[in-house]
Amino acid sequence: MKKKIKTTLFVFIIIGVIVLNITYKNKNEVTKTKQRNQNNLAIMIKGDSGEYVSSNEIPKGNYVLNEEKTICENGGKVVSYNNLTGQIGFSFLGSDRCSLYFDKIIDTQKPVISNLKINGKTITATLTDNQSLLAYGFSTSNTLEPTSWTSISGKTYNLSTTIKQDRVYYLWVKDNTGNVIISDVLDARLEGWKTILINNGNGAATVDAAKAYIEGKTTSTTPNFSTVATTNEGMYSAPDDLGTSYYFRGAVDNNWLKYGKYTKDMYNCNNGTISATDTGNSCTKIASSGDDIYWRIIRINGDGSIRMIYSGITPPTESTKVIKTEDTSLGNSPFNANRDKAEYVGYMYTIGEQHGTSKSSDIKTYLEDWYANYTDLNKVGTKIIDQIYCNDRTASTSESGTAGEISSWASTGTQYAYGAGLRLYGDSSKPSPSLKCTNANDKFTTTIAKGNGKLSYSVGLITADEVNMAGADNQFNSNASYYLYIGSDYWTGSPIAYSRKQFGGGESREFGVYDDGRLGAYDVSNDDGSMVRGVVSLSSESKLLGSGTYNDVYVVS
Repeated sequence: MKKKIKTTLFVFIIIGVIVLNITYKNKNEVTKTKQRNQNNLAIMIKGDSGEYVSSNEIPKGNYVLNEEKTICENGGKVVSYNNLTGQIGFSFLGSDRCSLYFDKIIDTQKPVISNLKINGKTITATLTDNQSLLAYGFSTSNTLEPTSWTSISGKTYNLSTTIKQDRVYYLWVKDNTGNVIISDVLDARLEGWKTILINNGNGAATVDAAKAYIEGKTTSTTPNFSTVATTNEGMYSAPDDLGTSYYFRGAVDNNWLKYGKYTKDMYNCNNGTISATDTGNSCTKIASSGDDIYWRIIRINGDGSIRMIYSGITPPTESTKVIKTEDTSLGNSPFNANRDKAEYVGYMYTIGEQHGTSKSSDIKTYLEDWYANYTDLNKVGTKIIDQIYCNDRTASTSESGTAGEISSWASTGTQYAYGAGLRLYGDSSKPSPSLKCTNANDKFTTTIAKGNGKLSYSVGLITADEVNMAGADNQFNSNASYYLYIGSDYWTGSPIAYSRKQFGGGESREFGVYDDGRLGAYDVSNDDGSMVRGVVSLSSESKLLGSGTYNDVYVVS
């Protein structure tokens, strides 16, 4: 505490009348307290100018008795001073005349905020001050004071209060001398995945209520994956490898999100490569440096991270709030340039192994080049996290069999039906899509915490199962009304089959989304019109602003 003698109160008992609490000792040395009228009492307060100013009050508040200067003519002493009440205690024999000096305390020590925590709607903290606390309040600014204050007192106060979970706050605390401390920002907004759930919870006020609603509408027959989803069906739930996932289905218009920027111009050229310049090889410009990146949210992963698919550089409009057919992909690329071996269905592969990971596919190389060299998604502090991107290579030699491990794997000569194909095509009247990836080597991740740790960057592809769950037909019916329809063909990361050919050789085939919106099969070497749409996942701790609609897209903060 810093003290400074700024104002001196001089009390000289000569004139006036004031009632004091007088403590005195009688001749038997017994201490007593009584009230009596004191005549001829003069109080002089030394002002800022240095001159004494007459006063008729003992000071209250931020004053202290200067014991060195205070003197009584007949040996009396001031034994107490209460600066809250302005009462003084004396000890003397007989009568006396006293000169009292009071120093005003200049306190520049701010209050202290410690143990500040936010848990849901509750904020807790310990507030302390060297003199006395006065009040606390909350503001959405660290420059504009709170509009209302809550009075407190004492040197220590244990704060526990509730707030609204829709904004950032600053805690302001002041003491009785006017010193103010302002906390660091308190982000009371819900994590992004919770915001998404509440926004799709049929008016739910809490995350638990939103979950209950979404999970309650999900049954063994709802949704029906054998039919297309042409209306906005909202969200449903399903298990994945990390817990319970919540996914969008149908003509959804509130799953738009903006995150990331291009760091340089990008062209997609005819040979299935990316370039920062137009090489003259039938190149199409994809983006310019500084362009924002827009996404459609596919689902909330079981760990709360937010999975989303690339949707271009132009913001949605009222006419494209559900279906956007221009500027929706990263250009064309083959999945793998070679197709004549069963392993080429792999996002990574090793010839002679069912689940090999020694070589990267062409589409993996393409996506990682884009992610690392043309965007800021890989910057320090990115919100993009490691996540599982499934390339399910469990297989059966029968189109009606059960996918699993092949004991005698052959690169050629044997026909294979892969896991996703069997789930979606095995019984076309009752497809059974899954968000689980059964083989650890097919769980493509950057670390081994969740999967195989073989990715260089946290980017992958959508699965055929996710497309079916979003509203696509598993075989014959087109759907130009659900949010994943873009009017062009694009790849998924799900193998469908390796087929023998009558005159030798074979053909590896991957699921894709046809230009009419249904799921279909592509030769993996196809680079004529097969688009690339990267998929990434935002951290579960990411906070979102907005509502996800075309005119209020989610943005990450």
